[in-house]
Amino acid sequence: MASNVVPSNDETVVRLTDMAYGGDAVGRSDEGMAVFAWPGIKGEQARVHIATRRTNLLRGTVVEVPEPSPLRVEPPCPYFGPCGGCQWQHIAYEGQVQFKQDILRDQLTRVAGLTDLDVIMKPPVASPHSFNYRNTSHFAIVMPGRSLGYFKRDTHRVIAVERCPISNGGINAAIPIINSLLAESPDEDLLGPGARGIMRVWQVSIRSSEATGHTLAIFHTRAGGGAKPRNRRGHRHAHVPARPEGGPAPEPEASSNPDVSLARRQVRKSLSKLHGQENVALTVVEVMEDGTVNMLGATRAAATLTADAVADVLTGSLLQARNSRSQNEEVAEGPPLGSWVETLGGRHYWVAPEAFFQVNTPAAELVLSEVMQHIPDKPSLMVDAHAGVGTFTLAAAQRARQVIAFELNSSAVASGRWTAAVSNITNVEFRQGRAETLLPRLQSAEQPDLIVLDPPRSGCHPDLLAEILRRHIPLAVYVSCDPSTLARDVRVLSEGYTLTSARVMDMFPQTFHLETVAVLRSIAK
Repeated sequence: MASNVVPSNDETVVRLTDMAYGGDAVGRSDEGMAVFAWPGIKGEQARVHIATRRTNLLRGTVVEVPEPSPLRVEPPCPYFGPCGGCQWQHIAYEGQVQFKQDILRDQLTRVAGLTDLDVIMKPPVASPHSFNYRNTSHFAIVMPGRSLGYFKRDTHRVIAVERCPISNGGINAAIPIINSLLAESPDEDLLGPGARGIMRVWQVSIRSSEATGHTLAIFHTRAGGGAKPRNRRGHRHAHVPARPEGGPAPEPEASSNPDVSLARRQVRKSLSKLHGQENVALTVVEVMEDGTVNMLGATRAAATLTADAVADVLTGSLLQARNSRSQNEEVAEGPPLGSWVETLGGRHYWVAPEAFFQVNTPAAELVLSEVMQHIPDKPSLMVDAHAGVGTFTLAAAQRARQVIAFELNSSAVASGRWTAAVSNITNVEFRQGRAETLLPRLQSAEQPDLIVLDPPRSGCHPDLLAEILRRHIPLAVYVSCDPSTLARDVRVLSEGYTLTSARVMDMFPQTFHLETVAVLRSIAK
């Protein structure tokens, strides 16, 4: 614990006057100290149990609300409070959206130093669904008991969950199935042989598309016990050849570790029970710590789905693409192994197990539409600096003469190339690497007319911002998932750019997280 943070067991009554990025409500104590209190709501009078005290602020938990806000509602999730996944289920959804608008305004004012926000900020856009919207959820493993769970708030302890109200129906249907697979697996598979008993399976991710009906369970594993292994000796996991024609996946190469082989047999045995259920489309894959992907099994419905989706493109556009693209060799073997099939903007995407895809597909449609509104007709060259699997890249390709996509993750690059090929999109090029490294390498003939930025929460790398300023790229469309780093980067770019538009797009209902689409235009020299 930091030296200026001390435990406390005091209580105070405070009027909460604002909402902070992070989920807490904020007020002032009688002594004038800032009080951060969860789960409070702006406008409430609340009695707060103070847990920690710093030099200039108090942090605690609301234990009583003598004057509740009209926005206060009963959280529908039985795990709300102990679970660290959601922060705002106690707030009516319309209030959540307005608070996110206020948070963005505050960040752009304090950090970016902007004053004309009434003109710049556009009305916020709510998510089409405030619950059951997530297409991807990440679970820790509860031990003992071996079931899926989430981390408790502000801890590394895990609580078991049987359902998640913000996850979609496919994920919630898969939770008991995965719990059964975990329960039927031998102890040796979940616990490594090391003296400290480190778990071999450390995370399970479930992805489910309501558009395609495809659900993918990803077992993230570490081979053996102890700390991260330095090599894979004794754990040979072959890359299984992809099967564009669909159908059952081939058997992976036998592992020299008998426990791993036994685990795979257990998973396949469990999945075989589901083969007759056409309403279940579940694929299970294993992702090793070194990035190796192994197919563990699939229901008949999942295999049929993938076969049908691939067959649709193999009979037409892929054959044309293979004759016209320079990247034929990279897409000839089919989509990345264990890909999850999702639909966005009227296009199927094959998303590799470790590749990023927006978690709220209906809201992502609105974000895509908002971004496209700011892309002019017929730009000569657009750069997608953080392309992922190519959602903005492939949509913009219909409008731009050429699109160059930068992406560090090799699995995402493979997914984007495959989707481009099967969609017969020939004017895009995926380049693997960091945007701050690749943008300076563009030739003089490759001067972008616009750049799309969609960085992680940490924001854009300083070298990327410097290169954008050096090149005077006329237009930048910035898709941000963190208003504080967006405001920081807008301030840096203010040397050569003006922020002309900023709109909250709520991708993450029931949480404090928010997405923003911001538009920056180069200042004429």
